[in-house]
Amino acid sequence: MNIRLSLSPLKGWGCSFLLAALLLSSIGYAQLFPNPMHVPDTIMGTTFNLVVDESKKLFIAGDSSDTYGINGDYLGPTLIMNEGDFVQMNVTNNLANTTTMHWHGMHVAPEDDGGPHTPIAPGETWSPDFTVLDEATTFWYHPHLHHYTAEQVYFGAAGMILIRDNNPIANQLPHTYGVDEFPLIIQDKSFDTLNQFIYTEMADTMMVNGTLGPYLEVPGQMVRFHILNASNQRVYNLGFPFQFDMWQIGSDGGLLEQPLPTNRLYIAPGERAEVVIDFSSQIGWNGPMVSFNSEMGDGVSGAPNGPGGGPNNPLDGVDFQVLEFRVQPPTANPITSIPNNLNTLSPPQEINTDRYRTKTFTVDSTGFPFYINGELMDMAVFNDTVLLDDIEVWTLINETDIAHPWHIHDIQFFVLDINGNQPPPHLRGRKDVVLVEPFDTIRYITQFTDFTNDTVPYMFHCHNLFHEDAGMMGQFIVTTGVGVEELEEGTAFYAYPNPTLNRFNIVAHEGNFSDINTIEVWDTRGRRLVTRVPAPGVNQLEIDLSPYPTGLYLIRVNYADQFQTLKVMKAK
Repeated sequence: MNIRLSLSPLKGWGCSFLLAALLLSSIGYAQLFPNPMHVPDTIMGTTFNLVVDESKKLFIAGDSSDTYGINGDYLGPTLIMNEGDFVQMNVTNNLANTTTMHWHGMHVAPEDDGGPHTPIAPGETWSPDFTVLDEATTFWYHPHLHHYTAEQVYFGAAGMILIRDNNPIANQLPHTYGVDEFPLIIQDKSFDTLNQFIYTEMADTMMVNGTLGPYLEVPGQMVRFHILNASNQRVYNLGFPFQFDMWQIGSDGGLLEQPLPTNRLYIAPGERAEVVIDFSSQIGWNGPMVSFNSEMGDGVSGAPNGPGGGPNNPLDGVDFQVLEFRVQPPTANPITSIPNNLNTLSPPQEINTDRYRTKTFTVDSTGFPFYINGELMDMAVFNDTVLLDDIEVWTLINETDIAHPWHIHDIQFFVLDINGNQPPPHLRGRKDVVLVEPFDTIRYITQFTDFTNDTVPYMFHCHNLFHEDAGMMGQFIVTTGVGVEELEEGTAFYAYPNPTLNRFNIVAHEGNFSDINTIEVWDTRGRRLVTRVPAPGVNQLEIDLSPYPTGLYLIRVNYADQFQTLKVMKAK
């Protein structure tokens, strides 16, 4: 069965028109939308050459604004990839400062992920390559340099990624980029009197795809929007100032199982959503998409009782316009209906959980910064060690009075419950960002597959980028664990338990330590932490790692004129 999307409340332009006009007036529709919305260019294929550079862009009449751009003067091209393709990424940094480039949401190896451990120095090119393992969805790319992510994203270093796949449903949805399919990259900005960006947590002017006061001409038919909240902190509650249903068809990691009728799209920083809107009954209509932030709850950034941008910020706690749609005649072969069934989701079952973890958000007594499990980000500390293919349930507990959008790299997860209750329908798809509101508890389940690396971690963090840069971030490695390693023929030494929480044993599987001179513990920064001399005749030695942080350690066994190393993970 196909679903027909109807805008019946607007079909009669008598009372409905008057009501719509009154509602528009009540949210200040005197604002003009004079500028055609920029639709980013695309790069398709298997090689993606990206140049991050300083630039200038004329946003406001007068002086141009200093910006960062990727292959242009602000933001970057939309990268269109196909599931199963092996892609080559070449990222050249022409900034004066170091950067990185993270493929937000993609399931790639940690060394290809573009986190803070893979910096790109000025003038250098970083060239990861990987197979696209994700199904059709909306991702994005942006820098992830520790302490500088918010600034580099704010100045324009970001872009959208669209994944295509062979799901036959694709041709039944709007899918012609720039015609009936559009990216909407939503950000708030502030400008000084010289039209330069004011780098701030909560800005006062809306921008879509790098366009101020944007309007978008859309055909009078079903149109698909890939929506990204690329703001550093502000949350949006998108909809229309009258009953104008949207149908959400996708979340962070792919299509939902069925289209979800909604008149609001609640979207936090880092989140993505796909919606379809049917404009077929409204040819000739001009009107705005609005963010109904007056409806948002306490502690949410931009809500009436949430973090705001300071006195007189016109976007705080109120409903405001984001962009204007101008409905044109339909195309020659429009999509007029969408399928009732979009996808089949198979989340892991909690009965098969291998490990449970808890992440608790707290705040310093001064009100800033925010902590995860009482800790701030330390590049030298691996906060968690995950075993390959394990199914894990993570519990997020927000003990602060501010909402935090939680993001984890490497995987997509499924929300199990919020405060013990089933998640709402829009949170039942694949997710990599979820907004944890004040004093809420959210549990999700996921599985860590395909990739391991004992020295390069993945990240988890608050996607309020100011919180992240101030240390509300941690890191984890995915490993296979370590088995028996041969030192010489007839003799084997191994470590158990491995991974360990604190103490572990080095065991001579055959014989004893009679030929061993010393056993040393080294960290991955090349520092020797422990030196032990085994007693004659023993075949086992306990070593205590409790004074040291979680992460990878190298155990060097020295005998005669040779040595051998074992790897031991200290988990948490």
